[in-house]
Amino acid sequence: MILSKLHLENFKKYTAYDIEFGEGLVGIIGKNGSGKSTLFEAILFALYGEAKNRGNKELIKNANADAKEAVVIELEFEFEGLEYKVVREFRGKAMSANAKLYKNAELTTTGAKEVTTAIVRLTKMSKDAFLHTLFASQKELTSLSTLKNEDRKKMIRKLLGLEKIDFIENSLIEKSRELKREIAAFAEVLLGEEELQNYLNALKEKEAQNAALIKETELKSIALNQTRVKELESKTQLEIFIKTKEEKQKSSAEIELLKNSIAAQNAAQNRLTNELGELAHKESELATLGAIKEEYSKLQTALKEEEKRKEIHLKKEGIKKEQATLTEQWKKAKADIQSLVKECEAHETLAFDLKNLEKILEEFAANIKKTQQSESKLQAEISSEQTQIVATNAKIKKLQELGSESACPTCTRPLLEEYDNVISALVGVVNDTHQVKIDAYTKELLSVQAQKLEYETQKKAQDKEFVELTKSITIIQSKMKDLVKAQEYFKIVEQKGLQNKAELQVLEHCSYDEGQHKELQNAFIALEPKYKLALSLETELKRSPALKAELEINSKKIVELGAHLQAKKAAFVLVVYDEKEHKAKEAEADAIAKTREAQGAEISELKVQSAIIQGESKTIQNAIENNEVQRKKVQTKQDDLKDYEKIKTSLAEFKTRLNAKVAPRISSIASEMYAQITKGKYQHIEVSNDFDFFIYDEGKKYPIERFSGGEVDLANLVLRIAISKTLTELSGATSVGFLAFDEVFGSQDETRRMEILEAFHTIKEQYRQIFLISHEMEIKEMFERVVEL
Repeated sequence: MILSKLHLENFKKYTAYDIEFGEGLVGIIGKNGSGKSTLFEAILFALYGEAKNRGNKELIKNANADAKEAVVIELEFEFEGLEYKVVREFRGKAMSANAKLYKNAELTTTGAKEVTTAIVRLTKMSKDAFLHTLFASQKELTSLSTLKNEDRKKMIRKLLGLEKIDFIENSLIEKSRELKREIAAFAEVLLGEEELQNYLNALKEKEAQNAALIKETELKSIALNQTRVKELESKTQLEIFIKTKEEKQKSSAEIELLKNSIAAQNAAQNRLTNELGELAHKESELATLGAIKEEYSKLQTALKEEEKRKEIHLKKEGIKKEQATLTEQWKKAKADIQSLVKECEAHETLAFDLKNLEKILEEFAANIKKTQQSESKLQAEISSEQTQIVATNAKIKKLQELGSESACPTCTRPLLEEYDNVISALVGVVNDTHQVKIDAYTKELLSVQAQKLEYETQKKAQDKEFVELTKSITIIQSKMKDLVKAQEYFKIVEQKGLQNKAELQVLEHCSYDEGQHKELQNAFIALEPKYKLALSLETELKRSPALKAELEINSKKIVELGAHLQAKKAAFVLVVYDEKEHKAKEAEADAIAKTREAQGAEISELKVQSAIIQGESKTIQNAIENNEVQRKKVQTKQDDLKDYEKIKTSLAEFKTRLNAKVAPRISSIASEMYAQITKGKYQHIEVSNDFDFFIYDEGKKYPIERFSGGEVDLANLVLRIAISKTLTELSGATSVGFLAFDEVFGSQDETRRMEILEAFHTIKEQYRQIFLISHEMEIKEMFERVVEL
């Protein structure tokens, strides 16, 4: 595999980026945080759809990218002479994944998982194998020699993928131990042969006991059924006696009910006759009260008319009182209006004076503003002249300090004999020019300030007059509002007075006599009891027809009930019932029921005994069956244990053969490269089956720690490349033509960095591409091609 091009959109820190890799020794150079390692993360992501460390896929998106923008990674590479292109995209808030794989520009596979499967099939490497085979970091190189034996062994086994075999082997060991513990635990609860035989014998005995109980229960059940037949016959005869007794009792109750009904009807007959007699007497009494109703109606009409006259009289008196009050209010309102009109007469004059005063105040304000501007201008001129005097005095002082050898402040040449003239000229400028101007400006400033003070004094007097005038106008405006309200109120009072006057003219013809009203009320009160008695008598007499009809119906009812009573008495005589025979039958039925209950209790007891025996049998049977189930489980676990032991043995043999193959192969590859890099100084690097490293020097082997730092760095480098090559051979991926090293220089000094670079140049013929990622900017001239970030 040879990398050709990489295109990124919104991947981590890259908004948009394109790179062509080229062949040979390629340097990826840039400062820390510039995104060097991110490029190779993108390569891994393009091929396998996952980052180096699995995590939230949203973290791969550029922080500045819009939510609608997609993350796009496109990688072009060459494999076994064919051109491939893989494209992965993540879109939307959910970061939905999609992928495409092209072979010689022809689409062959779509779908995120499908493309990953196709890449694994093509390269014959999973993500972890690809990562361990083609990528190496400074930490890995240094750890090869600095780690303790056990830690180094773990690291190399992880790089080679052998830790998975170790994991499986440990899992098998743990599983075997667990099975042995379970088999031992089962052995403690399984039944022995003698105990199992005792359980079987007890089961047969319980089954025999249960059969005897079932047979006895069947015989008892036959006798119980016979007793139930006798009980049913007895109940049938009793039901006949009960029915006859109920019929006799019902007839007797009906006869008594009819007698009571006839007595009630006779009582009602007497009551109705008495009520009709009382109504005849009340009819006579009503005849004597015949004229009362007419007299009461006339008196009631006269009283209503008198009440109406009284109401009109009271209304008229009320209007007269209100009219007197309105007259007083009308007079007061008229006087208030006249007073307010007089107080508001000066409003126009005062308003005119206020406008004139406002104009005068505006003129004063303008004059004050002009004098302030003149004052500010004069003060600025004085300040400017004073600044010039200070600067000139500073020059004079400096010249005096330097003496006649000082430079001219204008042309910078030495003053020499002109020194006194220059000093005198500068003093003249201060006194004759700047100070004269300051004096003139000061005199003019005092005049302007006096004028401003006069304007301000006059304005204060006018301001005071303006305030007083404003207060007077405000008071008059308030009075004018009061005048409008008073005029509106005057109109309301006047209109109400006219309305009352018109109403009094309408009510004047009405008269009211309080004495006559009293006489009518007394007469009405005296007549009212008689009127109510007459109404009560009329209401009661209305019942007379209904009472007469009810009396006639009641008489017919008495005759009907008498006939019905005679028929019931005749039927009662015909019903035959023997009380003694009934009681004898009841005693016989009770005896049969007790016999049936005793037989049922015996059968229930037998069934309970049978159920207990069946439960005991079931318990024994369950124990026997459970023992058989547990025995089969133990047998299964024993079979599993044998299988695990066989697998462990096979796996141990496989590890031994693999270690015997891997370690020599790493030694062979590393020795060849190390001899080439060291120009034959060191011919052989030995890697033991336990992954201990030795370097041969003049035919003797020494631990790697014996050698110098530079020699160890180079040994680490060739060992890591040897491991990558061995991994490639083990996976069957023979067409991988590049390696990538991330920050392999670490904190090396310049000499050791150069040695490592020279080593890469020596072995670069073995790979079409070697990528070195580094933040060391000074080494970029050592590369055939540089990608600078």
